[in-house]
Amino acid sequence: MSSTLSADQTIAALQADMAALKQDISSLLSHLKAGASNSAQTAADKIDDNAQRLYRQVASKSEHSAHLLSDQITAQPLLAMAIMLGLGFVSGRLLTR
Repeated sequence: MSSTLSADQTIAALQADMAALKQDISSLLSHLKAGASNSAQTAADKIDDNAQRLYRQVASKSEHSAHLLSDQITAQPLLAMAIMLGLGFVSGRLLTR
């Protein structure tokens, strides 16, 4: 009868170990999910920051270029008109074909 008791104790110990293992795996998966979520949020924040910085740089350079173009047109209005006339003629010829 001692072997039956020992087998029952072994089975109970194995069941307890399996329950503990199941709990540990569940906890590990929860931590992995939280870590992955935090990593993804951090990466998204970095991408957003980089995109905003790039947008500000492009906007600033575009504004500067528009200002320079405006100054050039003001300084040489006849040349600007001639260039626009030429571009209009060429694009008109290309669009009629």
